[in-house]
Amino acid sequence: MQTDRGANAVRALRIRPHRNRLTAGLVWHAILAAFMSAALPGSARAVDIWSPAAVVELFTSQGCSSCPPADKVLSELNSGHRILGLSMHVDYWDRLGWKDTFASPENTKRQWEYARALGERQVYTPQAVVNGQNHVVGSRKSNILSSIRSQDENDAGLSVPIVASVTDGVLHVRVDGAMTPDSTLYAVYFDPRRDVEVKRGENAGRTITYSNIVRRVEMLGMTGADGIDAEFKISDMEAKGYKGCALILQQTTGNGLPGAILGATVLSDL
Repeated sequence: MQTDRGANAVRALRIRPHRNRLTAGLVWHAILAAFMSAALPGSARAVDIWSPAAVVELFTSQGCSSCPPADKVLSELNSGHRILGLSMHVDYWDRLGWKDTFASPENTKRQWEYARALGERQVYTPQAVVNGQNHVVGSRKSNILSSIRSQDENDAGLSVPIVASVTDGVLHVRVDGAMTPDSTLYAVYFDPRRDVEVKRGENAGRTITYSNIVRRVEMLGMTGADGIDAEFKISDMEAKGYKGCALILQQTTGNGLPGAILGATVLSDL
């Protein structure tokens, strides 16, 4: 392994090779989000259901000194119901003196799979993957927004509605099969915010705020000709112990790698 601290201010891990219209889209998502916001009967609080215009996965690490600026950018992106930013903590920098408290080998595996799908021979932190289609340095907010805008202008952004509603404590999810070839629906559970005091390693002495930290991913089903029409008890989702859940519809490439994200719906305040 080699690290690279070049002009891009990223931490890189190298291996041998192995083998729409943004404004209109935002208006549509806002209308759909308002329609789907649902109160749970008999409960003093509500499950907020909304659909983002883009999904940004930030591969980050508490042990990487280049990552805090990107973590801040992700928090800014998550400040409204426009973009869903997810913190994907990787574990390959744990050897630098501080074990990331949110890291998982599954997140690291997903980042490598993106690298293969996008034709790259390395992974790095902080890396932002936009709608599963391209990557940019995670601390460069303008580049992330430009990527979202470019995808939307080329009709390559999120285009498939994941229609969700809550009735009597049951979440009903529907996806149109005609619009979703070779796609899988996932439930991505996350903690909305955590402050972490890093005591050792490159970020020793710093308290870093993380947003939408991915803690658990479950496959809910694959789309067929009939799409997906399923129900889930909110109480079962709450029992997992996380305050947020994103329903993400993602294509799979012919090599079994993650492809484009087609749609997303978020459940907040579980």
